[in-house]
Amino acid sequence: MVKVAEKIKNTKKKINSLDFDAHWYRRVFHAFGVSFLFYYMLPNEDWINLLKIWVPPIIVVIAVVLEILRLKGKISSNHFFGLRLYEKNRIGSYVFFAVAILILLRFFPQEIAIPCILCACLADPIMGEVRHRFGMKYVYVFGFLMCMFFFMVAWYKADVRLMLLVSIVGAFGAVIGETKKFWWLDDDFMIQILPAALLLIIWIIVPYFGFSHPEPIIYQSIMPW
Repeated sequence: MVKVAEKIKNTKKKINSLDFDAHWYRRVFHAFGVSFLFYYMLPNEDWINLLKIWVPPIIVVIAVVLEILRLKGKISSNHFFGLRLYEKNRIGSYVFFAVAILILLRFFPQEIAIPCILCACLADPIMGEVRHRFGMKYVYVFGFLMCMFFFMVAWYKADVRLMLLVSIVGAFGAVIGETKKFWWLDDDFMIQILPAALLLIIWIIVPYFGFSHPEPIIYQSIMPW
């Protein structure tokens, strides 16, 4: 009986260790997404513009194909480290994450795309840690303030009234996108696309109220190439 108890104890330690590793792997994966903002720093050269057009969707297509093969059992889920239990029979969150970033990079102005990507890459994992350590009631306040900061930075060149409006609406959309859970639509997608959709409406109507769009905060060709 003592040996059985020791085996059970050792097994629990291994499981807890794997859960801990997977937990921080997901956090690091999120933070790594900030590197996609390098997209805006690439110089305006023909061959680089061609890469900017084709490389992001190719990456997403590869991820989707791998996910289809995994769900069909052609590839074992064991090869996809960091998957949550509910993702075993559902599209993995990394696909939603990649698709949302692709949509933002290709179809939204960077003043909208950048803060939405930052919300997913930085605010999302930090909100997850706050939820884990302090409870859900703190997530709303902390997450809202952090997301609001990202939108304020991206719109700091705009009129103060417009910057505050965008920051509040964007932060509200990001927090709702992160905290509202759907089985079929991951929060890694919603935290980016929901605030982007809300801000796109503001972006369209801004000129009719006498405001001008802010200048980009990241310029092409700043790299010494």
